[in-house]
Amino acid sequence: MKFSGFSRYESGVILPVSALRSKKSFGIGEFADLPLLGEWCAATGLRFIQILPVNDTGTESSPYSALSAFALHPVYLRLENLPEFDPSMKATLEKERSRLQGFSRIPFPQVVHLKEQFLFKIFSSQEKELCSSSELLSWVESNPWVLSYVAFRLEKHRHQGKAWTEWGIPYAGDHAILEKIHRGDRELIFYSWVQKRLEDQFVQAAKELDRIGVCLKGDLPILMGDDSADVWAYPHLFHRNLRAGAPPDMFSQTGQNWGFPVYNWETLEAEGYRWWKERLQRADLFYHAFRIDHVLGFFRIWALPEKETSGVLGFYFPSSFFSKEDLMREGMDPGRIRWLSEPHIRGEEVRSFQGKIPSALLDALFQRIGNEDLYLFKQEIGERFIEQHLSPGEGRDELLSLYRNRFFVETPYGYAPSWYRDSARALGVLRPEERERLQSLVARYYRSSEIVWERVGEKLLQVLKETTGMLPCAEDLGVVPDCVPRVLGRLGILGLRIPRWSRRYKETGQPFIPPVEYPRLTVCASSVHDTSTLRQWWEEEEDRDAFWKALGYSGSAPPSYTISTAEKVLKGIFETSSILAMVQLQDLFALSRTYRVKDPSEERINIPGTVSDRNWTYRLPFLLEEFTTDTAFAEKVRGLLKDRRSRTIQ
Repeated sequence: MKFSGFSRYESGVILPVSALRSKKSFGIGEFADLPLLGEWCAATGLRFIQILPVNDTGTESSPYSALSAFALHPVYLRLENLPEFDPSMKATLEKERSRLQGFSRIPFPQVVHLKEQFLFKIFSSQEKELCSSSELLSWVESNPWVLSYVAFRLEKHRHQGKAWTEWGIPYAGDHAILEKIHRGDRELIFYSWVQKRLEDQFVQAAKELDRIGVCLKGDLPILMGDDSADVWAYPHLFHRNLRAGAPPDMFSQTGQNWGFPVYNWETLEAEGYRWWKERLQRADLFYHAFRIDHVLGFFRIWALPEKETSGVLGFYFPSSFFSKEDLMREGMDPGRIRWLSEPHIRGEEVRSFQGKIPSALLDALFQRIGNEDLYLFKQEIGERFIEQHLSPGEGRDELLSLYRNRFFVETPYGYAPSWYRDSARALGVLRPEERERLQSLVARYYRSSEIVWERVGEKLLQVLKETTGMLPCAEDLGVVPDCVPRVLGRLGILGLRIPRWSRRYKETGQPFIPPVEYPRLTVCASSVHDTSTLRQWWEEEEDRDAFWKALGYSGSAPPSYTISTAEKVLKGIFETSSILAMVQLQDLFALSRTYRVKDPSEERINIPGTVSDRNWTYRLPFLLEEFTTDTAFAEKVRGLLKDRRSRTIQ
């Protein structure tokens, strides 16, 4: 949907569709619930609703674990709104709906299975008509992504949910799947019908929001899971020998390995970025704006060889790699290059593992260098092998430390500096002038790589921006190279500011940046799905006084997050210079005695780096019909937005 632009400073709410709870929702929020929230937003002066991804993830509750970049999740269907719904099922449906309303969190796998059962029954009751439906067939032919998705879902069902890498079955091709659908393959038609009806209901909800003047902002994750229809059907679009992750930081000394394959941008470009354009055009059916998840990944991604499990031995991809010839021109011979890029293990170190590690395993790990009492890890060895074959008591951690210790990382594209290069023990034998030359090389690598990142990022984001009329908003959090804000500014793409994380990190004390000083082309979000709510942060963290001052208030911050405190904090955030201010709906609930929960940790959507049945299962603790008809609550929110809505864009 085309975004009409900004005439004044705007605001909105953030909430996953799954978290919505209405009298009609079936254990989870549904697309049909969005207009009810939208009417309340319009009445209070909130122009945007931002949601999380709504792609099919199977029984996995994380919306970032999509089985398809295109397919919607069946849990968001409203069953009784289906044209094929059999009224005789209504009593059974009501019974299950009533039972599911009693759950305080979303019983995600249970809802998935129940809805699938109902959908099979509904489909079976009109199977003959649907299998011969010219309307459905025409829709499938107009949406070729459906073909690989329905084939993927069918095979995944036949293989009890196992990953496609265990099936041993290649994708048959679009033509072959379309032929089966033409011949009336009931299972393929079933999955096609579900997607058609999902699109119908989502489009209807989006159009209703558009009618009342509320913009829907979607979320497009940059990466695709390896176990997805897209990677199965189009493996040439991905570097499956690489995995995306994040380098070490203050939160993790070993970084992160997300397990997602890395895009083959060369192939995507050769195909005119068709896959990405089709993905955006599909999103354009529903959204006025979209969040570009991990926008830094369009400039560079932290890539990891498939044999590694942590983020330590990664490298930025693409970047300005050194070739062996480059390093030799710097005075290094092949032996010196190997010394810096492969950890050399002394004989006494290898022998120290005898008794802890079986001899056969030691032989599998190491190879001796000629007649020297020095050893290298064999080429096929990686962190995965070490972790699979050894426990901590057998010297696993010591081996990992030795394995990760190097100055250069050798990649399929050349050599890149290792993250922990300055602690590489290979430096110990180098002369001071050699060390200086290496540091100069590293500085040159980053300077030349940033030129590459800027060129690549601008080209890719230009494609994203020009493909549709949606408003692009970038998630540019964390440590980003200088080229990122330059490119976003040139393209007019909004960046993101989280007040509790927006600081002047290079200044003494790392003071907060006042929201009134944020760049106009940004989205200011009070909290997001990966953070605590404002209330929980306020009550558990220690920077309240400095944050209070950044909001423009004097004196000490109130120790507890009362309703009065919430009003002042939100007022300070809504005064931001960002063109768009977004708050989680839970942050607005802190304004009301009726909707404030006892324990604010219950309102958190996700805790990154943890696995828990509480992640991604947050659900409103009351019905939409309750708070959207609460005139006193609406008036309080409207009052907070009054000054912001009076500010026009100059």
